[in-house]
Parts: sequence; C-alpha cells; structure tokens
Amino acid sequence: MSKVKRTVSWFLSGTLAAATIFAAPLSGAGAMSPVTVAQAQSVVAVPMHVTKGVQKLVKLVPELSSRYVVYGGDVDGPGVSGVAVTFAQSAAEAESSMDDAIFDGQTGELLRLNLTPKAATKPAYPNEQQAKARALAFVTGLQGTGTGTTYQAREVYKNKDLLTVRLVRVINNVVLDDDYDCLVSFDASGRIVWFSTFDGRLYEKVSPSSLPSPQRVISAEQAVRKWQESRPLELVYLLPTHNHSDQVEAKLAYVLKNGIITQQHTGSALDAFSGNRLVTTNSRATTSPSQTINVNGTGEKWVAQTETQARDLLRMLFKLETEKLPLSIYEASYDNGPALRYFIWGNFGEGVPDADKISRMASFPEGSSNGEQHHLLVTDARTGEFLEFSTKVNNPQWSNVKTDKKRDRVKADKLLNRLTPSGSNQFQITEDGDERYTSIIADPIVNGISVYGINQSAEDGMYTIRIDSWTGTWEQVRINKPASVKYPAGSQALKEQVAMTRLLQTYPLELTYIHQPDHKKNTITWKLGYDLSFRQTRPHCFCGGEFKVDDTFYVDAITGKVIVNE
Repeated sequence: MSKVKRTVSWFLSGTLAAATIFAAPLSGAGAMSPVTVAQAQSVVAVPMHVTKGVQKLVKLVPELSSRYVVYGGDVDGPGVSGVAVTFAQSAAEAESSMDDAIFDGQTGELLRLNLTPKAATKPAYPNEQQAKARALAFVTGLQGTGTGTTYQAREVYKNKDLLTVRLVRVINNVVLDDDYDCLVSFDASGRIVWFSTFDGRLYEKVSPSSLPSPQRVISAEQAVRKWQESRPLELVYLLPTHNHSDQVEAKLAYVLKNGIITQQHTGSALDAFSGNRLVTTNSRATTSPSQTINVNGTGEKWVAQTETQARDLLRMLFKLETEKLPLSIYEASYDNGPALRYFIWGNFGEGVPDADKISRMASFPEGSSNGEQHHLLVTDARTGEFLEFSTKVNNPQWSNVKTDKKRDRVKADKLLNRLTPSGSNQFQITEDGDERYTSIIADPIVNGISVYGINQSAEDGMYTIRIDSWTGTWEQVRINKPASVKYPAGSQALKEQVAMTRLLQTYPLELTYIHQPDHKKNTITWKLGYDLSFRQTRPHCFCGGEFKVDDTFYVDAITGKVIVNE
C-alpha cells in the first residue's frame, strides 16, 4: 500500500464504534464531538463517511476496537486509491504501525485491509471449509444488501504464510469478470489479516435485468471449438530483461494474442452468442498492423570513444556537422548495467551541470536563436558501441512544411541497412506516429519466429527510429539489442494444438459477464462471453505504456508448462 504520512489525528477505535462522530469537514473547520485524542498537534477531522466505514470494519474485526485510529488522508495507487487509516496499538506507535486500511474517498467503503500477520508455534489456519465460510461472512458483512449479486468462495490457496480465499461475484449463475472478485487472507493464528476488492466493485449495484440472458448462448463444446479455430496463440522468442552488453538465451513460448490483463477480458475471449472474438476499442487488434521486410545489413561497426569519433559518427550516419557546437562528455554508471558515455552538443546556459543537460535537451537558454540545436549521442563507455542518438531544435521554422511519410520510411530503411549485421536480416516493422512524427519500430524475426523482450514497451523495438515528418530530420534513434542471443531451434516447439490444449487444461473456458466501461460517458455495457478462467490476484497499474507482449501467463513451447508471472 502507498502510505501517506503526515500530521494526523489519533482516535480510539472503540470510540468510533460506539457513536457517530467527526461530523466536521476534512479541513478541520467546524465543531467535533468529544473523542479520545492523543498528542494531536494539528487536528484533521475524519470525514463522516469514512467514520462509518471504520465502524463497519471494527464490527467485523473486533480486535481493532481497542486500537487508535490514525487518519492519514489521500493515497493514490498503486492499484487502489482512496483515504488511508492506520490502526495503532497506542498513540506512541501511530507513525510506525503497519496495520492499515484504505477506504473509498467518496463512500467510505473498505477497499483494502492490511494487518500484520502473527507467527504461530503451532499453525492454526482454518481448514478449507472454515476459511470459505469466514471469508464469505466477512465480505457479505462489508457488501450489505441491495447490490443485486452474491459471492461464492471459489478458491483457497497458500500464498507464502497466508491462507487466501478468492470470492467470485455471481449473478444468474454466471460469474462476473475478475474486477469484481475479492481476496481474504488468514495468518497462521487464524486471524483475517488481508482484504482487497478491485476498484471498489464489491459495492457496485448490478441489476440482473441489465445483463444479457444466458439462455441462448452457444454450448461450452462449441465455445472450445470456436476458441481453437480463432488461433489465439502466437509462437515467439522471449528475451529476458537485458542490457545491450548481455549474452542471453531466448525462450520459445506460446503467448496469448491481444493481451491478458490490459482490459476486462483476455484477448482470446469470445462473444457467448456468436462465438466471434470480443474486440474493444483499446485492444491491440486496433493498433497499426506490422509488415515483414528483409534488410540487407552492411555490417558497419558504429563506435565512438573519443570526441573525434563521436563527431565523425554523427557526420557519417546522420549527416550532421557539430564542429561549431560546444561539446560536453559525461559518464555515468547504473545499477545492473554497464557504464554509459554521453556526448552532448549545444548551448545550455551557464552553470548547468553535464548530468542535467541530458534531461534538458529540449530546453534552450533565453536569447537562443531560432533553429539552434542540441544533439545527444549515447555509447557504451567501455566498448564505444553506439546506443542512442537524439536531437532537439529551438523554435523550428515551418514556413516550408511538407509532411512526407514515404520519404521518412525510405530514410529509415536506409539507416536500418547501416545499423544491422551483414547479410539478410528479417524484421517485423510497425509504423507509428502522427502528422508531425514518424516512428519506425523494428523487431527481428529469427527462424520465422518473432523476437520480443519481456517488459518491452509497444513503442520500442530492437531498433527504434523517429523522424520529424515536417522537416525530414532525425528526432531519435535507439538500439536495444543484447550483445548476443542463443535461440533454440523452432522445431523444438510443441504443436500449436498441444499448447492450446495445455492452456485450456489449466484455465478452462468459463461463461462470464464482462463489463466494458465507457469512461467518457461514464457508462458500462455488459457482454456475455466465454473466456479463459484465469483471474488476477491483484489490481494492475497501467500508468505507463503498453507492453509488446503480455507475459502474465504463457505456455513454455518446449515443456508445455503454463508459466504464470503475475
């Protein structure tokens, strides 16, 4: 949990449970009912709706009735946002206690509970039946009545030292997608110490009449056949997270096309009535298509370890003359990676440290002339290998603007020829960008199989070239390839049909109500689909870009084992 530590108020939970209190606004203005306050230097009133949420929780977890409540204010992710409350054994422990909860900032409902587990000489975990019954009673007590749905305790599993129960929301005897699941965990002494609900959907009211009826869906057997016919898996080489100097071994894997956790269903989900694949506006099926090309590499070695070599590289590769620009050379080492050397050209103003110039490439000092340039060349400090180039222009003049995407592509292809190994190299090319910029993203194809890195951004390739489409000038060039890769033979891979069977054995298709939100209209459309029964164990933060391959789970193409990386 993201904890917010600030000057806060301390209140006894027992007092909270005993009466309706803290009617004062969050700012502290207005009167407050008498409460037990210990050493509060700046009193911040607990909002009434949060008070009610704490009261409800204390009734369900009586051990909290003797705790001091520390109100910590707003928290924002990862995974859950709301207001934080800490339960301390005493006022003196208010800042150090690790027992905390997050409540919905608008409704006061509990979103997450996290209590410190207790060790037990003799573990006293509840048995499976007891765990399900107690977890269901806890969730039912939080949910209350009138939500239109019930929960079923589906799965009990050991997670480190905790026994966890997954509760699945059900309506019309059909499960809702896993955004509506709850998780309740017990420690070795049998206490409830963890609870989470994704995005507060435990409390969302769902009317059965608003959902499509499951009476006329295709059969489970038809769904499996349709799913297999859709060929939802792709055989790829997966590279581990690497630096450019690493020697790595690729893994043959069958990955699920179009993502797993980036939307409310996996990329292989089917419409339960037609058997066609469910596609939403944010699915990868709507992104730019790729094309396969052959690149005849020249095998040229681009190395710069000195100022002269760096200037020559920019002149020969990018046709840039830099003799009249001041040059700074800066070296830096990073964790788990080789040292890098930065060649930085341009005027940044007096007193700007070399290290800061890297992040201020687009900033020009007052009085700079229009068209003035900054250039950055990044190389391996030990070998001098070229890794990245970028350029920024001050107030570029667009009097002769002419967007020319064909020119950009020809230019990028010629550069790829000079950057790649000698001979024929096959690449999967994705062309992206907008009216202003063209991005050419190149990923290798080996043995007819696409190569991707784990956690590789969708905007990045092994070679990434970005061109200003208005002027035809280079914007950025990045190379992200390991020093060498060992590829297992594609003939070692299991047949696609076998991989699909293994995946279905692990996560059989399940009839599911899938909610599709329209954030602009603030509405939800419900679909009835057949989807793999994989269910997330935690909410995910998508604050960054998409990954090129979703490896949340995949089938090892050699062993047939389903690998889960959530």
